Amino acid sequence: MTGETTSVRAESLISRYRGLICDLDGVVYRGAVAIPHAVETLNRVAEDGVPVVFATNNASRPPAEVGDHLRGLGVTQQGWSVVNSSQAAAAYLTARLAPGARVCAVGGPGVAHALTEAGLTAVRAADLENAPVEAVVQGLGFDITWRELSAISRLAEAGATWVATNVDLTLPTPYGRAPGNGALVALVQTATSVSPHVVGKPQAALFDLARDRLGTERPDTLVCGDLLDTDIKGANASGLDSLFVLTGASRLRDLAFAERPARPTYVAADLSGLRTPGLPLHTTSREYLVELGPDAVPRMADAGDNGTLLQSVVTMAWAARDAGRAVSDDAGVWDRIERQLGVSLPAQATH
Repeated sequence: MTGETTSVRAESLISRYRGLICDLDGVVYRGAVAIPHAVETLNRVAEDGVPVVFATNNASRPPAEVGDHLRGLGVTQQGWSVVNSSQAAAAYLTARLAPGARVCAVGGPGVAHALTEAGLTAVRAADLENAPVEAVVQGLGFDITWRELSAISRLAEAGATWVATNVDLTLPTPYGRAPGNGALVALVQTATSVSPHVVGKPQAALFDLARDRLGTERPDTLVCGDLLDTDIKGANASGLDSLFVLTGASRLRDLAFAERPARPTYVAADLSGLRTPGLPLHTTSREYLVELGPDAVPRMADAGDNGTLLQSVVTMAWAARDAGRAVSDDAGVWDRIERQLGVSLPAQATH
């Protein structure tokens, strides 16, 4: 191992960056419950003077309400802010519509709040007959009705600009996966020939908004998330390094079989990985810690800490698949490996 590599391993991961863009659902909390090690890690990051922007695709709540949630969990008062995909949707529309333009807001309170904050006029679906609109924004909401979904379809077909805050199919909860905004967007798409403009991750708009808040350049910014197809793929497309954590919907098996656009720079069991040394996954395969057996099942050596073994499993699987070798995709095999590495989720969070 070179002296340069040793130096890289000696410093904490977050110390290599000037700003952090961090996802929320599945990274910091799951529903109303904080994920282990998340709050204390974020508070240490704040003590180190690294600013954080929490960037979430969940558009249901205004940023101030999300902030209250974070403070209620024990996150320190300073050094961070919140941006959501409703704000990205509002920014997209303000660049295209006149100030005060009427926009139908479908979703939780966060959607209407973002539109109003941006100088647009938010209109409820129930008031459309008395207030024609130029656009419609569809975001996650827990009380969305059939009439609202029908209104989106009708408006989109009539030529109104249809903006979806995000298309995440699922949302992590303490009881497992629940339908996300993407599931409702897909439902509307079955009844219309129009496709929405999507502003949330993996699109660049939300990352750009977050980085503007941080005031950082791309090489100085780290993204942390739990979803390969949104957080990680979006970070890669935006030219940002990323840390993938195994506390949300995407699991180790998903990571092992990820194609290059969805491969993170780093991997860790949870957010505490920000405070530990680590090497970018592309720097070494560490195959000496993990072997691929004749049955295509990864076998781990007894030596090595769980963090190093986790990295080794991932890089071995990527190297094998890139070389055209078979790797077992049996879910039971990967569940067992997760348990061996101590990164498996509680049963109620995985089903």
